[in-house]
Amino acid sequence: MSEKFIMESLKTPVRFEVDTVVCGGGTAGVTAALASARGGAKTLLIERYGFVGGTMLNGAGPIHSFFNLYKAFPGAKEQQVVKGIAQEIIDRMMKMGASPGHLEMSRGGNYDSRITLIDWETYKDLALRMLEEAGVTILLHTMVTSAIKEGNRVTGVVIEGKSGREAILAHTVIDTTGDGDVAAFAGAEYIKKHDTTSVGYPFGMMNVDMPRLLNYLEENDMVTQLVRADKGSARDDVVRLGFELKKHPAFTDFMNKYGMWGPLGFSLHEFNYTYINSCNIRHVDATDTLILSNAEITLRHQANELASMLRKHIPGFENAYLYWTPVSAGVRYTRCIVCEHDMTIDEIVNCARFEDELMLYGFHDSAPRIMIKNAGWYGIPYRAFIPKGLDGILVAGRMITSEFPAHMSTRNTGSCLAQGQAVGAAAAIAAKEKKSVREIDVQKVRSLLKEQGVWLDDEKA
Repeated sequence: MSEKFIMESLKTPVRFEVDTVVCGGGTAGVTAALASARGGAKTLLIERYGFVGGTMLNGAGPIHSFFNLYKAFPGAKEQQVVKGIAQEIIDRMMKMGASPGHLEMSRGGNYDSRITLIDWETYKDLALRMLEEAGVTILLHTMVTSAIKEGNRVTGVVIEGKSGREAILAHTVIDTTGDGDVAAFAGAEYIKKHDTTSVGYPFGMMNVDMPRLLNYLEENDMVTQLVRADKGSARDDVVRLGFELKKHPAFTDFMNKYGMWGPLGFSLHEFNYTYINSCNIRHVDATDTLILSNAEITLRHQANELASMLRKHIPGFENAYLYWTPVSAGVRYTRCIVCEHDMTIDEIVNCARFEDELMLYGFHDSAPRIMIKNAGWYGIPYRAFIPKGLDGILVAGRMITSEFPAHMSTRNTGSCLAQGQAVGAAAAIAAKEKKSVREIDVQKVRSLLKEQGVWLDDEKA
């Protein structure tokens, strides 16, 4: 890092004054903005790309998970845990013919009992329509560059977009950036966690003969996950497919070099292997511009090389070609913001419940090695979204848990959808009562969430 600096004196115009500003229009940001606006708060959403949806469209693949892990526990009851706005999204996608809904796993059910698939391009449009319907002001192609504070209270953000540098003042700021950018700008305490995990780079291939591919994988005992469903094809019903590619000697050294796995993937249309998740680089600090740039270059090389190897060695890929890559690398962990409560793996696997919980969740990404006991679910308390030492700001998404095994549950898309709705509802109550996020009655937030369709399993709380 250079020791040279420039000095600036800036006069920044205030472009918007709102009740809630949501920074980051990703998985959690969309539901946060919707919950806030539907709760009566004047809401603005900021997103750096030209669409909303974030990792749910750009790297996560199937949405994990709306349900508990009931298939791993014989005789256990199936329970949909995540509902509310998240389920409304799926309902509307299904009506549009853009989602087959919640599909039960026929193989790999001890990892996730049901997976949920959506057509990404349709969701990009639907999410924007839902935000418009709720009256949310949307700023695309916009970056948050600093936080505005009065004492320890965050009162807004500074943005940079095509209009230049501008300020937004807000009663409540919600940080759903994934990296905790706004909280860090505001001086929140955080822990860097990138050395515990990796960044990924899924891709899609067109003209893949999915039945031929599955037959080859079955013959060679390589299949790890499988779901079949009607996707409008007379010969192809392979929707979810995971397999152990390292069993093929042509791939072993290449994959081990980078710590690649799987792949895991899904296919929504005939001849289209929509999502292939395998490319990977360990220990990337995605908050460093140069490091992230170099990682993404390497990942793009990886994707093209792996696609070429699949064409050469794996039946079903002979005539396939690479047609989709994400807009950015899939980042799992960077900053963890120190909040008033930090979920532990013991709380998660032992189904901890809290009086101030605002959501429930029942999936763990390390299953079956780590599973939530007895097909259960756990709560996340309101305190887990409040950064220590700050007021006027809430955080949600993959930056809320510092213990890596706990993070492997809370960072997943189903959890982030629910987290977003939780903090958005809290911001709406804060605006309505003209109180800070630390002063509001959490039971009023819970009541609003239930009005918005969230399941809180009250009889066990």
